[in-house]
Amino acid sequence: MDGQAARPLSVLVVSYRRADLLRRCLDSVHKHLSGCRILVWDNLSEGTPAIRQLQNEYPDVEWVFSDSNVGYATAVNGLAARTEDDMLLLNPDAELTGPLAKSRAALSQDRVAAVSPKVQDTDGPDWDVARRKQTVLRSLVSHSGYGKRLRGKALSDYYPHQPGAVDGYLSGCCLLISRKAWNELGGFDTKFFLYGEESDWQRKAHQNGWRLILADEADVRHAAGGTMAGDPLAERRARDLLRAGQAEMLGMSNYGPGAIFTAGLNVLDRVQRSHRQDRSREKAAARARVTPGKPSILLTSNELCQGGAERQRVLLANELSKRGYSVTLACLQHFGPLTPELDPSVRLVLTPWWQPLVDLPTKDAVLITGVTNTEAGFAAGWKALNRHGKWLAATHEPAEADKPTYGDKLAKVISRSDGVIALSPRHWDAVTRHQHLNQKHFIAPNGVPKQQDRGFTPRKPVRLGMLCRMVEHKNPHLLIEALTELKDLDWTLDLHGDGPDRARLQAMAPENGRVRWHGASPGPDHAFQTFDVLCVPSRAEAFPLVIVEAMARGLPVVSSAVGSVPDLLDNGRAGVLVEAVTAAAWAQALRPIIEEPARLTALAAAGAKRAAELYTVDAMTDAYETAIAAVR
Repeated sequence: MDGQAARPLSVLVVSYRRADLLRRCLDSVHKHLSGCRILVWDNLSEGTPAIRQLQNEYPDVEWVFSDSNVGYATAVNGLAARTEDDMLLLNPDAELTGPLAKSRAALSQDRVAAVSPKVQDTDGPDWDVARRKQTVLRSLVSHSGYGKRLRGKALSDYYPHQPGAVDGYLSGCCLLISRKAWNELGGFDTKFFLYGEESDWQRKAHQNGWRLILADEADVRHAAGGTMAGDPLAERRARDLLRAGQAEMLGMSNYGPGAIFTAGLNVLDRVQRSHRQDRSREKAAARARVTPGKPSILLTSNELCQGGAERQRVLLANELSKRGYSVTLACLQHFGPLTPELDPSVRLVLTPWWQPLVDLPTKDAVLITGVTNTEAGFAAGWKALNRHGKWLAATHEPAEADKPTYGDKLAKVISRSDGVIALSPRHWDAVTRHQHLNQKHFIAPNGVPKQQDRGFTPRKPVRLGMLCRMVEHKNPHLLIEALTELKDLDWTLDLHGDGPDRARLQAMAPENGRVRWHGASPGPDHAFQTFDVLCVPSRAEAFPLVIVEAMARGLPVVSSAVGSVPDLLDNGRAGVLVEAVTAAAWAQALRPIIEEPARLTALAAAGAKRAAELYTVDAMTDAYETAIAAVR
């Protein structure tokens, strides 16, 4: 390196599906970067068994096999946490042809965040790995296929000549990243599942005074087609994620640049001949996958965060697809951490609420939304554009006790739906106590996949816990106040979840030897490892899915008697109900449990039996199918 010692470099590869490409990639690293540490994260796919066999062929590689497809950003962040070196992010379909000497030298310069070599590619000049600053117009021109033809013009993101410093971004197929910059800026934003995370990170680096460099060497070859080639569903998901990633990188909000970009894409899809042909082929392929006689299903969610309603959308989408429906899930704001749990057979799109232009394979279609302002607005527009379509509005909100749950305008829109789905009879009665929503309604309780009943074993200390979105009405502070009154007893409390009020709530009740705040949790199994009794001290709930998750696994539940909870817990025969949502009432309910935890054994068994009979994904989907059939 021009007489300068190379800084330590770790090679990070996120693999998916193709063991043949990964083998070629690893061989090229061994040939040209011998001595560098190599870390591979495999995202679960049908190709994972073949990739596992490579573990024996490459014993020097540090392997991480994920039990799900967590996406690229999460995988890279996971690998980056395992090293303190500068990093080379190398796609598994990339092959090194040289030692990257100039790239590594450039990375050692002051305030250089990222470097890429030129990439040998038959589709254009080898410097096209570097792109100019992204704008809405440049992104649309690129998607229209005119970017290269307008190279060097203001509307194109392609450079007219080979650049050195880059003001836009560098492609991520062979990207060197400074550890110092990574530590200062943080990792990739996990709202990106695939595509956009590297360019978003580089944009942030540029804004913070770091530089991006294209090195004058072509030491990498990139395969055409990549890891998604040959899998139509994976290719469709990749195309949709590419669009969503571009929108997120531009800035996704209701009326932000990303939303303007998606609107432009909708115009291109309907005006440009090549896009119209692609749409026609995709619709035909989707129709071929649908069971005859079944309508297309369009589900909405604002985002796929770790919430009960969001998890229900994913479970419902997967099961409906399994039953032969063509299912599309439209996120109106962002994707989120539940994205990996969505089956590839379900189409996933990102579109603002005011753009209800989602291609479905058949005119016979049913839209299923939540009851939020954005989803209701989307539904109103969709119904106007799809006169033969039907709309089911599924309410997941806890009812207000002494006033209407929904504003007058929102309630009026809901009344125009073809039916409303509530979570239980008690829930329907509560949300309609003070206002009319619709003449036609259905009951569809949430469900969870069948779980192994782990059984309840009484122990000391009694391990209590919460898993929820940390907002004030969930009442973690009330539970801590109640337990403070029981300082003489043997208990611990573990709190899992993140949310807008977490910092304030945690400050009100900081950690001590018995109370532990864990932050965001990837799911119930992760959280339930730390406690044996689920507590739900909320002052308002509709149908808390976490209760069903706990019941299905044989965990006893103690909950405020709000919303559908008495129905869930069989009026106290399958769990402990706390009638008054006060610290005193909770202390009174918890004292005998902590003193004699064996009291919970029979309740836990009853809860597991009830969940297996009533609150499964099959039962939930059966109820939704009944509603779908009724409105067609």
